[in-house]
Formats: sequence, C-alpha cells, structure tokens
Amino acid sequence: MQEHIIELSNRYALKLRNGLYVLYQITFNENGTYERTGGKVCKNLLSVIDTLIYCELEKEEAATLTEIAKQLGAIQAEVQRIAEIQQEYAHA
Repeated sequence: MQEHIIELSNRYALKLRNGLYVLYQITFNENGTYERTGGKVCKNLLSVIDTLIYCELEKEEAATLTEIAKQLGAIQAEVQRIAEIQQEYAHA
C-alpha cells in the first residue's frame, strides 16, 4: 500500500488501496500528536484533485483570483508528483 503526504495549507495523507485513493486530513491535537480524520474515498486522481480543491478553497481566505490560481497550482503540483511516483512504481 502506497502512502503520500500532501502539504498545502492543510496536511493530507493519500493512500492507494485496492486501486482506490483514500484521502485523510492530518490534524495536530492538543496533546502534541497528529491524527488522521476523514477518509474520503476517491476513484481516481481527478476526484482527489476535486476534493483537495474543495477542501483547500473552502478554508482559505483567498481574496483574489491570483491567490486562488496560486493555490490551484500548488494542488496540481502535489498531485502531479504523486502521479510521477506511481509511474515509477509501475515500471519497477
């Protein structure tokens, strides 16, 4: 099972399990530990992107289109890197 950590304004863990993606948000607890919350199942990378866009832009204080575009670019870069890693594993 592969796991990737996605760092945007929030931290996420993305697991690939049985051909499906499971996206968790990682939260920092008061006792100093991290906890995974959520567990949204996504069928493909496109649905992962859609979910990240929704989660990130919902909580962000993006006041301008430039700020939104910057956040979308960061999401795209993170997911692109995951796709590249998956390709490397597929050819190994």
